[in-house]
Amino acid sequence: MATSVIPKSEMRKDDNIRVGYGEVPSITVEGVPGWGLPGGKIVFQEREAIAFAQQLDSEIRIRLKSPKQLLSAKKL
Repeated sequence: MATSVIPKSEMRKDDNIRVGYGEVPSITVEGVPGWGLPGGKIVFQEREAIAFAQQLDSEIRIRLKSPKQLLSAKKL
């Protein structure tokens, strides 16, 4: 009996929203797709998640002196 194999590309697929350095992870709550924000907040409208990712990107860019800092655990 043959079993279907999920391609690696399909396994790596996600619906996270990325804007520059800002990323908002996708989640599913009771079958409804949404995005998780800090503090346990969940939004179900894509435009809200995009706005948060844009704000996060702006905050990171203000504090970032070099992209190498993204690979470090040091405070910005």
